[in-house]
Amino acid sequence: MKYINNITWALILCMGLVVSCKDDDEPGTSEALTLDKTEITMGPEGGTERVQVTSNLSWVSSVSGPWVSVSPANGIGSAECILSVDSTLENTSRTLEIKYAPQGQQPQTLTVTQFGFGKQILIKDPEVELESSANYDDRYFDVTISTNVELKIDMDNIDYSFAEGEPSAEDEEEANSQKTGWIELEGSNTPVVDLDRKARPRTVKVRFRWDMNTIAYTRVAKVSLVPLHPEEDQLVDNDGNPIEKVTLTVTQEAAPKITDDRAGDSLAIIMICEKIQSMVSYDPSENMRNWDGVTLWERTDDFPEGMDKEAAIGRVRSVNFMGFDIKEGEDFPREIRYLKYLEGLYIQSNTNRQSREMHFGEDICDLKYLKNLNITSYGLVDLPENIQNLKSLESLVLSSNNFASLADLTAVINKDNFPNLKMLDLSGCRRSDAFIDLSATSDNTYNGVPLGLCINIGKVGTVNPERQALIDLLSWDNLTSFGLSYGYIEGELPSDEEMVAALGAKAHYSESDFFEGGAAATDWEYKISKDTCQWLLSDDRPITNDLSSNVRGTDVPRVLPFARVFSINLNFLTGPMPNWIMFHPYFVEWNPGSMVLNQQEKGKNSDGVIVGFDNISPYDFNYSYYYGKDRPDMSDPSTYENVAYPLYYFRYVALDEDASE
Repeated sequence: MKYINNITWALILCMGLVVSCKDDDEPGTSEALTLDKTEITMGPEGGTERVQVTSNLSWVSSVSGPWVSVSPANGIGSAECILSVDSTLENTSRTLEIKYAPQGQQPQTLTVTQFGFGKQILIKDPEVELESSANYDDRYFDVTISTNVELKIDMDNIDYSFAEGEPSAEDEEEANSQKTGWIELEGSNTPVVDLDRKARPRTVKVRFRWDMNTIAYTRVAKVSLVPLHPEEDQLVDNDGNPIEKVTLTVTQEAAPKITDDRAGDSLAIIMICEKIQSMVSYDPSENMRNWDGVTLWERTDDFPEGMDKEAAIGRVRSVNFMGFDIKEGEDFPREIRYLKYLEGLYIQSNTNRQSREMHFGEDICDLKYLKNLNITSYGLVDLPENIQNLKSLESLVLSSNNFASLADLTAVINKDNFPNLKMLDLSGCRRSDAFIDLSATSDNTYNGVPLGLCINIGKVGTVNPERQALIDLLSWDNLTSFGLSYGYIEGELPSDEEMVAALGAKAHYSESDFFEGGAAATDWEYKISKDTCQWLLSDDRPITNDLSSNVRGTDVPRVLPFARVFSINLNFLTGPMPNWIMFHPYFVEWNPGSMVLNQQEKGKNSDGVIVGFDNISPYDFNYSYYYGKDRPDMSDPSTYENVAYPLYYFRYVALDEDASE
């Protein structure tokens, strides 16, 4: 055994030596020789140019043409070489390469371009080929331009086309929507070219960015480079013939075709994961039923009205994308639109979301069957322009994003645009987890970065858009779950009087809000148990507690009457706690000590005041007014005097008492 171990270690060492030798000998991987420049441009009169060679080996140079000489032509170690360029009598340009080859290594290349007496714009590589997609940081290409005239890159008149010709009638609308605008020039379209009294040509580099191709057609863009002063500068080509422009041709390969079937769904998901650099990847050879985070429509499912059941079976019903890296400036991949039967979409955890200002894109807005949309920790600063098209939405979770205004959100997210919405979560929209003193900022920023949802709803009676936005959300009857926790929201909650005014005819609870006896399936969601909460219909049993005196059930505003979940904790709220919260029929369900009463610990509002509600503390709060201290005898009203909902005692206290006995 010892002998075998020795052989094993020897083999490992030998493999290490082989790998080490291979790494060292790989051509072009060492820094054996570097040049201080790789492009030289000369005028027709010729001249000299100095090039610094840095090396730790012997080297030799070679020139591909007779009109340039190098001195010294070889050497050991570093040296300064002088290039002598002959004058030319030609009207057009000429180019050659000088290669500096260190011993045993790949040579470095220096390109020399000499202009003639004619006016020219030369593109080193006039044809560029791009892949259909790449990571955001890699979606660019550089173009080297040599010129002896001031020039303009004509981005307003790019000639866009498809290499395959006109798209088919089936693809025409989609293809033409992606035909143009997919390349963009960084910086000015008139690069600065110092021609040294208009006599000496120069070389400049410009950078273009490009968008991913999502259609099954090869895109072509022809960009014209023209003289900035065409009346003064007549261009010529390499044969000396007059021309008006020089063309850069960019060709982008077609994307894989996504078909309208189950195979198309799987390809769309795989492409999305690749483009967003998701931590989750899928094996295309594996059945989609086994993919984590993906569910398919089954024949036994409850299909929404209008959906073609037979066509939908086996297609993607819900998908979860998480742990990804979408950069600022790019939208969510357009392939999402191919998941046409999607009912649930869950997108979570973009890298560095607090520092990024993200936009989502419009393709999601065509998913007409979408019921559950969760875009969490993405970095959103606004919503898709047509998101109100998603009329089927029942759940919308937009937590941990970078929204700055509640009023801007409610201009889109409201009960008119989303009549079926039941759950709305806007919690966690902070861009800093460390900042807790709003009096220390005058512009809602911290270290130069916006704080996120940093709004002042003002005091009771204040009229401002942000306060009205909150009142509008609280007037949304259909919501059974509403979250607005962990933000920078300061001010006082709307009072009972403000909510009564906002609710109008539905200001208070009525018989139609309740069911009696056992709840039917259709009753439970949008009905309240009359047996348990009948106090809300009475005016003869006033309640007095530490907050209020003589509160009658008919006094309590009907705010979010069916909300089983409600949270506003870890904000910067102050002022009194209103009765519409304290006497809500599901108040006890909200875990109010943690999720309602508890504001930012040691937080200060913009006036420098420690935040928290004036009339109640999350630390010594009790439910004695709500369901009482002792077990009630429902046949004896004296046992639940000054208690609003005595039957809740049996659910939240008596069960624990019975279990401990």
